[in-house]
Amino acid sequence: MRTLRIFILLLPLAALALAQDAATQKRFAGTWEAKLKDKTVCTLKLEAGETITGDMHPCDLNVNEQGELIEPESASSDDKPSPVLHPKIDGDTLSFSVKDSTDEDVMKFELKLTGARQAELHFIGAPIEIKPIQFEKK
Repeated sequence: MRTLRIFILLLPLAALALAQDAATQKRFAGTWEAKLKDKTVCTLKLEAGETITGDMHPCDLNVNEQGELIEPESASSDDKPSPVLHPKIDGDTLSFSVKDSTDEDVMKFELKLTGARQAELHFIGAPIEIKPIQFEKK
């Protein structure tokens, strides 16, 4: 009988944890865009569900020596999105990976919420310095 009571007591806690997880996922869910001079240079689409899922459209990013985003020299022709891999939410940060379609490298990112509809994308382990890129939820 004691096991049954413990299970019954833990059931509401498990439901609360699932509700909090769903609410956290909804904060990240949606279409996120990074713009430079009114031109969209990167798009990330996320969906809440059993786990958070989504894809990242190819980003047309160029950075200067200081790691700051600068205007791209030419537009990217590849429009095929790459799926978000290994998503993990920790507070206001979503960590994930994306496989680069051109050379099969895996890039790691962290999307940190900075406001209700704002976030910064951090590049983890990039071969060059890239400062966080500002995203806005559409």
